[in-house]
Amino acid sequence: MMPQLATLPVGHDAATRRERASAVPVAALRGHDLTVAERSALLDCYATPDRTFLEIATTHGVDRERLQELWFDLFLFPSRR
Repeated sequence: MMPQLATLPVGHDAATRRERASAVPVAALRGHDLTVAERSALLDCYATPDRTFLEIATTHGVDRERLQELWFDLFLFPSRR
């Protein structure tokens, strides 16, 4: 007997999930004075949670402490506007 493929409701395809997931970190970065390296490092933190702040900071050429502060300020404890 052939296994049947699971069907997902409309709007639950991989592209839709990916678009929604990528909108979250980009929206959190809007309106903040960040360098290109800081922005890239923050998005890298979001995309690869298994890497350490030190690894990501070194890759993007930013200070690890600054990256960690930005991460906590923008993603974990965002200010209410």
